[in-house]
Amino acid sequence: MTDYLEVIETAALSLREGGVKRPPSEALRDALLTAEKQTKKQAQTNAIAPEFEALMGEWQLGWITGTQRSRKKAGGLLGAGRYLPRFLGIRIRYQLRDEEMPTPPHSGEGGRVENRVQVLGLTLTVTGPVAWQKGGSTPEAKRANRLLAFDFTRLQAQIYGIRLFDGFVRGGAQREAVFDETAIARQAFFNYFYVSPTAIAARGRGGGLALWYRVDGN
Repeated sequence: MTDYLEVIETAALSLREGGVKRPPSEALRDALLTAEKQTKKQAQTNAIAPEFEALMGEWQLGWITGTQRSRKKAGGLLGAGRYLPRFLGIRIRYQLRDEEMPTPPHSGEGGRVENRVQVLGLTLTVTGPVAWQKGGSTPEAKRANRLLAFDFTRLQAQIYGIRLFDGFVRGGAQREAVFDETAIARQAFFNYFYVSPTAIAARGRGGGLALWYRVDGN
């Protein structure tokens, strides 16, 4: 296995199993940057971006650098990146469109996303539609980019299992209805430059890097 891939996979496995022997944050950052560069180089090959099904399942956020703005505010706190404690329980789940939003996306592939944060007895869950753009208008861009546009349109809040709120937020119903017709330039997105059965990594629109590891046993 190529060195940078081994670093990423080792980090993901350590996070999943709760191990303490994980690559230094600087090493993981460099490995992810190398993976990102390699993905961009795929524009010069016949490599095709993975299908949306490769993202489906449940993943826990394990490492971040933060956005450019958040890194400036945090000063040296994030440094080269930071592993997140498992007890935060920041998880993301990708799945196909459900009965609440049965219409398939008009371009690319898509489904729904569920992002859940659990701290002590409080659970916050935001959900909404996603569309796997797989790049731009040219064949080269389609191979190089793995853009997943998303919008969080609903919120559910619970404390110790007691539901406090469950419904659309910030005009979510209207945004959901026009999501598939909205240009990606006006949407939030992740550019997934690394996708494996064990881990996924992306750069967000704000410039931050993030690594998730699979937790659903698949």
